[in-house]
Amino acid sequence: MRIILFPLLMLLVGNVHAYGPAGHEVVGTIAERYLEGTRALKEVRTLLYKGETLARASTWADRAKFPEKYLSAEMKEFVKNNPQHHSFHYCDVPFQETAYRLGLIGTHQQDIVHILEICIHVLQAPADIRDNSLKINKRIALMLITHLVGDLHQPLHVGCSYIDADDKFVNPETGAKGQEDAGANYLHVKTRSGTPLHGYWDTQTVKLARDHLGTEDFPTAITQKTPSKPEWDATGPIDTWPTQWATDTLGFSKRCFQDITPRDRFLVPKNEKHDEHFEWIVTLSPTYPEHSRDIVEVELSKAGYRLAALLKAIWPEVK
Repeated sequence: MRIILFPLLMLLVGNVHAYGPAGHEVVGTIAERYLEGTRALKEVRTLLYKGETLARASTWADRAKFPEKYLSAEMKEFVKNNPQHHSFHYCDVPFQETAYRLGLIGTHQQDIVHILEICIHVLQAPADIRDNSLKINKRIALMLITHLVGDLHQPLHVGCSYIDADDKFVNPETGAKGQEDAGANYLHVKTRSGTPLHGYWDTQTVKLARDHLGTEDFPTAITQKTPSKPEWDATGPIDTWPTQWATDTLGFSKRCFQDITPRDRFLVPKNEKHDEHFEWIVTLSPTYPEHSRDIVEVELSKAGYRLAALLKAIWPEVK
């Protein structure tokens, strides 16, 4: 993670989760329904264990973050080969930017966009070999893709705020100095101990969407409320699709910070997980819950559709 810092400040904590299991499972379920009757779904099922679904696969990458005693042998090998795997789930592009591109502050060779590119190449390879930088096979590549496409559609897993010494949002690409908010994990709603804004977007927005649609079959309700649109389709080689999707999500990232002003900064001492850094309190406007809910309803539907589109492009129908 590339970080712009206040003098002598090192910030090491990044984003941890996206949408939580409920949101990811919705994405996996929507994708599997779009895949019904396709060659891609047959190929997916050859990589999944008996009884496993894309909904279950969608949480694998987060479950691989659990303490070692809870990990399967498969997860332990993945973590051993990729000790930095927590950084695979996000990038930290300043939300003021208009497009994702490698080299921007907050991007790096092991950010979410580039891990997805690697996984696409692994699934496209004719043989199931581990001759790749992640040392993963096709099954693990599928697990990562299923999860990370969901992550890529959580706005705070792409866009990030940087806050200067006057508690103002700045764009460090312009030369301004500011501390990043760790994907809004350092912005707390209402009080110092309040929910981080990142966590609000992970879970509260999904709950708001579920309550709004008022149904037990949430995936169906999501796709009926926000059906796929032609502009959701990416163009060009499929290993460029993650960059296109990151750029699309960045537009929503900007909206996460609308009508929000960081205040009452406080210093968090160094501990075993991070160095000393600042955090802030934010207050959400009365319309913020509805506004965020509407965004997530679109993003969950879009993520499911795009996951299916990607898998169908990797395994096209045989003519």
